[in-house]
Amino acid sequence: ERLGRRWIMADLGRFAIHTTRKRMIGLQRKLHEEGKPYRAFDVYNLGRYERQWWQKERLRGADEEHRKVVLGFYRAEVLQNSSSPLIHGRKGSALCHVDSIDGFFTRDELRAVAEAAKEAGARELHCLAWEFEMDLRLVCLEIEHAHDIRIKLVPIPREIMEKNRTSPPPFLEVAVLEAEPVYKTANGTKVVDIKLTKFVPSLAEIPSKELASLKERAIKSGFDFIDFWAVDFDYQDGQPFEHHWQTYRTRKDRSLPTVSDSEFDKYPKEGKYTACVKVVDIFGCDTSITVEIKY
Repeated sequence: ERLGRRWIMADLGRFAIHTTRKRMIGLQRKLHEEGKPYRAFDVYNLGRYERQWWQKERLRGADEEHRKVVLGFYRAEVLQNSSSPLIHGRKGSALCHVDSIDGFFTRDELRAVAEAAKEAGARELHCLAWEFEMDLRLVCLEIEHAHDIRIKLVPIPREIMEKNRTSPPPFLEVAVLEAEPVYKTANGTKVVDIKLTKFVPSLAEIPSKELASLKERAIKSGFDFIDFWAVDFDYQDGQPFEHHWQTYRTRKDRSLPTVSDSEFDKYPKEGKYTACVKVVDIFGCDTSITVEIKY
């Protein structure tokens, strides 16, 4: 990039990609300060190739076998005669749903599964999936209140795909991220910023030995686990995330603001817009939510 050459970089490690992103942004800022041109770059996730290989080679392509393996590691009972095809297991008094290996667990699926669990008389529901739709934790609160049922969203840990794995890896709930808009006036114009109000990391990538010491700190001081966060003030569903503003920790400066200072005013007219907030924690895992903007 310093030489002005075209380039492509690939890595399997989340944190390697995240570190490179921070360095690239640092280079952009340096070039901007020097009055020199700089270019944008994109970060892509190439898909579910690891899981697809696991399903084909180890599970012979069977989705039922996939659910059986996941429930086994989760220490849950497989239900042979379930009252609903959406309910696959039981752990204690909680019913369990395991999403498909290529699935992306959505709010519509969550509502359907919660309805099935309620009809089965459950007071607690565990939804296990490889990927979850953005803002799903917020939808959970609405469904929990409507159906009087406790819902856990649990990412399936990739460690279950290890060839000789016999002991269960930690199954931890998704991260919790909350934010709100901040409105003020600058030079007679209404401007918008975003304030982070809550963050609890999932700790899904943490070695088992370190979990106990980090759990309490994660709840009490969740912001300490944020390494980078960015805002797309005019997010369009289905479109790439635009970094209108971002901040991150560096080796020299470990501080991190929890309120943006963009003073964004680029909305074309008054009305409702959607901002997207993306947080990357110190383990390289990203969490995103949307925030309604009334401009």
